[in-house]
Formats: sequence, C-alpha cells, structure tokens
Amino acid sequence: VLGSRGLGDVYKRQCLYVGIPFCPTRCAYCSFVSQSVEKSMALVPEFLQALAREIAATAEAVHRAGLRVVSLYIGGGTPTSLSAPQLEQLMSHIAKTFDLAKLDEYTVEAGRPDCTDAEKLRIIKQYGATRISINPQTFSDEVLRNIGRRHTAQDIVDCFAAARAAGHTNIN
Repeated sequence: VLGSRGLGDVYKRQCLYVGIPFCPTRCAYCSFVSQSVEKSMALVPEFLQALAREIAATAEAVHRAGLRVVSLYIGGGTPTSLSAPQLEQLMSHIAKTFDLAKLDEYTVEAGRPDCTDAEKLRIIKQYGATRISINPQTFSDEVLRNIGRRHTAQDIVDCFAAARAAGHTNIN
C-alpha cells in the first residue's frame, strides 16, 4: 500500500490531537482530565490563548521537521462545550495555521447534544471539519441520567439531524 512514495514518506505523515478539557458536566465513568465548563468558565479564555500559542508552535515544529499533517482531531472533554465564538476562535486559528486542504481527515467531537447547537455545527462545517463525532454513550435515558448526562436519547437523534441539516455528511 506504500506505492511509489516509499517507507520514508509514511514516517512524515502525522496526526494531531487538540484536546479541550471542558465538559458541560462530568460523567460518572470519566477518567479524562476535564472540568465542568460551568464551574471553570473563567479558565476558558486563558486556556484558549495558551492553546493558540501551542498550536502555532506545533505548526512551526511540523514545518521545520518536514512533516505532513494528515489528520487533525479536536476532542475532549467536549469541544462543543466552548461557546460558539470561542469555538470559532479556535477553529479559525487552526485554519490559518495549517493547510486544511492537505488533511485526509479533520474531525471535531460534537458528542454532547446538551451543548451542541446549529450555530456550532455551522462553525464546525465552515472551518473545514470533514467528520464530526456524536458520542451517545447510550440510548437509555435512565443510564444517561445515572452517568450524569443532561440530555435524552431523543436529543442525540435530534443532534444527528441538526448535523445533517448543517451539511455534515461524515458523522460517527
């Protein structure tokens, strides 16, 4: 499958993960380093400023090393727990910093319907994401309540429909 590019080219292909350590609530099973965005709202602007510096430094290191970013994943926590302007700030910075046309895949987690809305879905599409991830965890309303989620199974279905309406075609 390497074709004419050779093995050396495979090692030049890089995947990047941008972690957003905030969620609307903390799920009972969660082992990630994350904070409830409601409790930690004051940390978000400073976090995004530091993250922008880290993204720029990473892009510079990738360029210096002659690497090619083929996949970018914005995960969490829950990236859509950011406000729409904050999400747009992050995604526009990424779009200015990396050549998105060279990516094979650009995924954004939109896993919590209790903080994912039409505006955020539009922003995700506008700034070049080619895939979104809606993580229902379960379609049992009782289990959702017990693990600390503030949405229903129907909200997951509605979020999927809103993603389709926003033009997303690659949804997991």
